[in-house]
This record gives sequence, structure tokens and C-alpha cells, in this order.
Amino acid sequence: MGSALAVPAADAGNDVTLVGSPLDDSIIDSVTQTRIHPGLKAELPDSVTALHVSGLTADHINNADLVVIGVSSPGINWIIELLLTLNTKLPRLAIVTKGLVERGTDIPQSYAHLLPEELARQGIAPEAFIAIGGPCIAREIVFRQPTSVVYASDNRQALNDVHAWMQTPDYRVHRSDDVVGVEVCAALKNFYAIGVSAMLSGREMPGVTPVTMAKNPLAALFNQAVREMAVLCHWMQGDADTAYDLAGMGDLHVTVGGGRNSRLGKLLGEGLSCGEALSGPLAGETVEGVDTGKAIYNSFTAAVENGRLSAAKLPVTAALLDAIHHDKPFAFDFQLLG
Repeated sequence: MGSALAVPAADAGNDVTLVGSPLDDSIIDSVTQTRIHPGLKAELPDSVTALHVSGLTADHINNADLVVIGVSSPGINWIIELLLTLNTKLPRLAIVTKGLVERGTDIPQSYAHLLPEELARQGIAPEAFIAIGGPCIAREIVFRQPTSVVYASDNRQALNDVHAWMQTPDYRVHRSDDVVGVEVCAALKNFYAIGVSAMLSGREMPGVTPVTMAKNPLAALFNQAVREMAVLCHWMQGDADTAYDLAGMGDLHVTVGGGRNSRLGKLLGEGLSCGEALSGPLAGETVEGVDTGKAIYNSFTAAVENGRLSAAKLPVTAALLDAIHHDKPFAFDFQLLG
């Protein structure tokens, strides 16, 4: 996604430096030599300069108007250490990394809290922080398919500036001040996509060729998942309405359509346990919805026990946590709806 965002940034007239993580050397080499991103199978604009992380200096950061972080969630601590090592003043900082930080029985922390607070604690607070969410498939952005996203910040001037820097005819940036809600929903949609995607397998319609899955169960679970996302978003101190917009419902729709969370859900729908799927067909994959489930389990359990949340009103959440934390089959009882 970091590489994909380089395209609208370049199309909007900016000079862009694309820095690879230590795992991205072959990608950086390919872009440098041929302009082709091998993962996205697309040519990146000439105004995008590819750079190995070993070549990143404090001057690159000092001369930037905006730094965008696009690592996967396991890489967030590496990013923090990298920025601390450079020991430079940070400009406006945006993030597309999605996840929640487990804090025992306390409400999980979003990266919207973790990243700025940790950097500020180390004396290098960014000038402003912007959360990026919404329904985005990286390859579609690269090929300039019409895309609507949401950028959130509590710094309105920074938000307006980044909006101007990133918006193109195809990449449409919506603005929000609900930073926590956008970050929370962006993480939770990965979690709920597992349960919704389980409806994409194991429910064949009889007498139909080619094999077709029933659509009604999928729609029912999708609707329930969005409602539960709104409840948890409010519980985590975001705006519940954000769950019904781009960062929640919109992104959930796209995530169910494909990706690792969707693949895990389909495997659960076929009868595999979470452990069997992650040690078998998905071995070695980072399924961020699973990490999100693990991050909320203890706090969710505590909130149910103290009456702040009702498990009866959150049946998709409860079923998914059983599947992830206790490795039980994902079995959703539709009698719990309506």
C-alpha cells in the first residue's frame, strides 16, 4: 500500500521517495532498474525515487513535507526504532498500517495513540499525525481506478494541506476529525472480514452450475458485523458513525472481496479451525484480523464481565474470538439475529 500511494502522490505533482523495509530490497532494485513494482505488476511514475532503507538519512526526513508509513502491523516497532535512530524533527506523519495494541483488560490502543505518543516520549513528536483509512486495494490505486478514502487528523490545517497534496481526479480524499474511529475501524474490519468471509464457502446452492454460494447469509453477517463494529468503535472512544462510512463498512466490503483475512474466513467456512488454517494453507502469512482478535480478547472479556459490553448483542465478535483464541470451529448461530 505504501508503494501504491506513491502513484496518487506523484500524480498530484509531488516528488516522492519510496523507501523499502529490509524485506523489500528486490522490490527497490526492480523499481530502480525497470520502474516496475514486481508485487503490484505495474510501472511507477518517473517522479518516484526508490531507496533502500540503508540509504535513508535524516536529510530525507528534514526535506519532506509528509512521511507516510506503510509497513504491516508487525513492522510498527521497527519503524519507531528507525525514526528514533535518525533522530530528526518529524514533519507531518501519516500511517496506513492497521492494528491494535493489546493492553490487558484495558481498552486496546490504536496506532493513532501509540505512534505519536511513543515518538513524543522520545522527543521527536511529529508536526501532525494523519490516519489513512477506507476501501483501498493497492493494485487498483496503481492503475488509477476511482477510489474514495478517508484521512483523519485533529490538526485541521495539516489535514487540509495533505488533502491538497494527495487528491487526484481518481484518488478522492475525504476528511475527518475522528482519528481514533478511523484507526479502530481500519483494524476491526480485518477482524470482522474473517467472519463475513466464512459465508463465502460451505453454503452451496443446490442444483446450480457452476457451484454458487448463498448470498443471504453473507448479507446478514455483513450487516451484523458493521453494527458490532460501531459498538466496539464507540467502546474504544471513537465515533460509532465512522463504522458506517468509508473506514468501516466501505473497507469491510473490499476486504471481504479478497486478501488474507478473506482467505482465512473461507477456510473457516470449509470447516478448518483457525490453527489448522494458519499452520496449513496460510502458513507464514500475517493475517492482521487474527492479531486484532488477540489484541481485543482480554479487554473484551473484561468489558463483558463488568457489564460495559453485552456478548449477546455482539454475537459475531464472540464467535470470532472463540475461533481465534480458543481455536474452536467458527459456527455462527443465525437465531441470534433479529
